[in-house]
Amino acid sequence: MQRLTVAISSVLMATLLLCPVAIAATYGTRDEAVAMVRRVQEKYRKEGLDPTLKAITAKTREFHDRDLYTWVLDYNGLLLAHGGNPDLVGKTIFDMKDQNGKFFIREFIDQCKRVGHGWSDYRWVNQQKHIVEDKSSYTERMGDYCIGSGVYRSEQPNENTIGIISGSINSDDTYLHVATDLASVLNDADNLRILPVVGIGGSQNIRDVRVLKGIDIGVTQVNILNDFRRSMEDESIFDDKIVYICKLYTEEAHLITRSNITSIEQLRGQKVNLDELGSGTNYSMRGVFQSLNIKIDEVSMTQVDAFEKLKSGEIAATVLIAGTPARSLSQLKSAEGLHFLSIPYASALLASNYLPTKLTHEDYPDMIPRGQSVDTIAVTAVLIAYNWPKNTDRYRRIQKFVDAFFPRISEFQKPPRHVKWREVNLAAVLPGWKRFEPAEAWIRGQVSQSTPLNERSSDPPRTRRDEALYQEFLRWKGARQGN
Repeated sequence: MQRLTVAISSVLMATLLLCPVAIAATYGTRDEAVAMVRRVQEKYRKEGLDPTLKAITAKTREFHDRDLYTWVLDYNGLLLAHGGNPDLVGKTIFDMKDQNGKFFIREFIDQCKRVGHGWSDYRWVNQQKHIVEDKSSYTERMGDYCIGSGVYRSEQPNENTIGIISGSINSDDTYLHVATDLASVLNDADNLRILPVVGIGGSQNIRDVRVLKGIDIGVTQVNILNDFRRSMEDESIFDDKIVYICKLYTEEAHLITRSNITSIEQLRGQKVNLDELGSGTNYSMRGVFQSLNIKIDEVSMTQVDAFEKLKSGEIAATVLIAGTPARSLSQLKSAEGLHFLSIPYASALLASNYLPTKLTHEDYPDMIPRGQSVDTIAVTAVLIAYNWPKNTDRYRRIQKFVDAFFPRISEFQKPPRHVKWREVNLAAVLPGWKRFEPAEAWIRGQVSQSTPLNERSSDPPRTRRDEALYQEFLRWKGARQGN
């Protein structure tokens, strides 16, 4: 029975994803509501007030379609016609409030008198479902009257919805936190809605942006993105389905072991959790251990599960690549017999876009003593999008996202947003990749005409952590050249 229920649910979900137009067709759209109001205006001009009012209340086909109907008020709030509930006709509803206490009738009338037309949001009974829902009504002045027609907002086509694939709740929650920040700042009723989707991260996010229905944008790592394209080209697949919107922030590698392990060499032959299959950590750290010539017994699980197995001794270590401070790691304490293990920087990592960096007491006060730090490596996160053809609906949605996101970047760099936003420089270039055209156009409009785009730094330091990371890399590079 349970399998049957799951199967039925899967079919239903597929139907909803593949046939949104058919579902939405049972309800009226905003354009259809406006068109209905215009038909009322036309009848009023041709036949006068009384025949128009009678036709509306009688629910004639031209003024009643599915959930759509019209109504007419005078400026005192007297309801002269109503295609949804004729019992209200003849009543003065000027002081009527919706479920949230909003005097929406007053707003209708004020809008008709002052502006002449517009949209208003309120709560109203859905006659088809017999529940109260969010509704939007278009109102328009008609002589000395106010006419309108409304739509139920939950039943509108998702024309301004952006799906962003992020990270796992139990592992890389930095991606999920960033996606949630985007929704918190940018959501604008029906004008723009960001839908953060829980994902795995890394290479899986790239595949999801390429093929998963409803996903427009995703977060991944630069090294994985470059490797993904190389692997495609090795198969003679040369496409441009992925573009980038902007580089984001650095992500630090966190290698956690029990306190009796003091060197990464001691992990040779030991069970080490590389996070979930398909995640950025899983992909990247497999390559890191290979570059360091340390063969481990790889296991794959969420960080939540790994912490328990690490404490019980079932595994020797777990590793996570995420922006500091990672929320899941902030709960760990050195008093539990755990610590961060150093990851040495090797020349082989340079070609894969890794940089040397440190974890500090300020990042994890319960794991790193004051004044101490732990050497590790870092990669760069990037916001990518599917390269939809120009003048398509999905292209327009991503453009709308960029137009809302880029001008408000400073809002993301203040509390309570994730501290990693403070590292984001929208002008940073991702070499070898094409930026989404409206994003590039926005950058061009902001950059001084005296600074050619091809002279922009790929990673100009913006924060003390960025600067420290860059200086650490220069010291490492200098030491290698000196040898």
